Amino acid sequence: MYTVLVADDHTLVRESIGKAVGVIPDVEVVAQAADGTTALAEARAHRPDLVLLDVAMPGMDGLSVAEELRKERPDLRIVMLTMHDDQLSVERALAIPVDGYVSKSAAIAELIHAIQHVRSGGRYLSDGLPERPSDGGAAGLTARERQVLQLLSEGLRPGDIAAKLFVSIKTVKNHLTSIYNKLGVETGAQAVVEAYQRGLVSRQ
Repeated sequence: MYTVLVADDHTLVRESIGKAVGVIPDVEVVAQAADGTTALAEARAHRPDLVLLDVAMPGMDGLSVAEELRKERPDLRIVMLTMHDDQLSVERALAIPVDGYVSKSAAIAELIHAIQHVRSGGRYLSDGLPERPSDGGAAGLTARERQVLQLLSEGLRPGDIAAKLFVSIKTVKNHLTSIYNKLGVETGAQAVVEAYQRGLVSRQ
């Protein structure tokens, strides 16, 4: 059984997420918390496989909890939930690092998809996250654009990428257009070659 802790200071949100996650096969919500301090204590007591943490909680915020848990349990899977995808929070979360960053404006279906993706060892980032500072080779790509580029390099077609990331094919095509512009290329094949040359994707 894959165990999960849900931490959010809004009771309705927390209980709704708990119920939704609880219907995933072989997944059990073993604890819930309404603040950061309780979340940390419950995570230590129950030792779940995955924690879902609201970024903004009273007292100890979710990112601080994530930092503590990452030090104690490097193998723990951590997914942040937030209403505010500000760049500072995203950068701090990715530096910890967390395994997922999901906007609360996302559908429950996307959250479930993110959990399943993270459970299988991947990292999930909601669409529309702010750009991280460019580092020369990154060409100013957003976190999601890097994700799309990686999947493209693995041979996935736009339709497959859309299904995997739980977004529309139009959204994927918009990302690809932006990627091509930033990399100075015109086709997917050229983008992949350029990505490998710049070290933007990992070889599978």
